[in-house]
Amino acid sequence: MTGGHTESRARRTKMRLLAVFSLAAASLWPQPPVSSLTGRWRSTAVSSSGVSAIFEFGAENRVDSYSAVILEQNYRLAGTDTIILQSPTSREKKLELEWENPDRAHIDYEPGGTSIPLARANRMPDPRNPILGEWTTQRDWNGRKYPARAIFSAAGRVTWVIQLRSEHGRYTVRDRNLRLEIENRPAVEGEFTVAGEHLTLPGPQGGQMIFERF
Repeated sequence: MTGGHTESRARRTKMRLLAVFSLAAASLWPQPPVSSLTGRWRSTAVSSSGVSAIFEFGAENRVDSYSAVILEQNYRLAGTDTIILQSPTSREKKLELEWENPDRAHIDYEPGGTSIPLARANRMPDPRNPILGEWTTQRDWNGRKYPARAIFSAAGRVTWVIQLRSEHGRYTVRDRNLRLEIENRPAVEGEFTVAGEHLTLPGPQGGQMIFERF
C-alpha cells in the first residue's frame, strides 16, 4: 500500500514538473502574434529574370500574393513641376510632374513620349509634400503594361512594384503554424517566424522562404 502511494505521488510530481517546464519553454519561445504578420513582405530571393514574390497580409485573414518586378530609384523635386529620377545604374532623367489635383498626377517624359499616371492609394501623409506616399499606376515590362504601385519615401527613394501576376486567398494561424490557401494553388502549411523586419514562411516545395517588410 505504501509503495502504491509513493508511486502515485512520484507520478503527480513528475506531471507538475512537466507542466512547469512547458510553461517555461513557452515564455522563452513566445508565439509570434498574428498582428506581426500584417503588412507587405517581399522575398529576399529574386529569380534570374528579376521577379520577386510578395505577400500582403490584411484584415479578416485575407492575403494577396504577387509575382512582381521591384525597381528602386532615387528621386528629387525641382520646384513643383519637375521630378528627377536616377536608378542605381543610370544617369539622372528629368521628367515633368503634372498635377490634376492632390490625389491625381502624371509623370511625363516628353523625349520618349511616355506618361506614367498616378492615383493616390492611401491618405496623404504630408500635405506639405504631396508626392509622398503610395500610388497606383501602370508600368511597362517587356513590352506589356502591368498594374503597379509607386511608393515615394521622405528619404528620396521611390519603389516601383510592377505586378506581373496577382492571386488572392486566406491565411490562418494556430500556435506557431501558418496555413496559406491561395486560389488555384495547393495549400501550404508550416511554422513561421517574425524577427524584426524579417519573416520566414514555409516554402511550397518544402524548406523555408525569407521575406523582408517594405
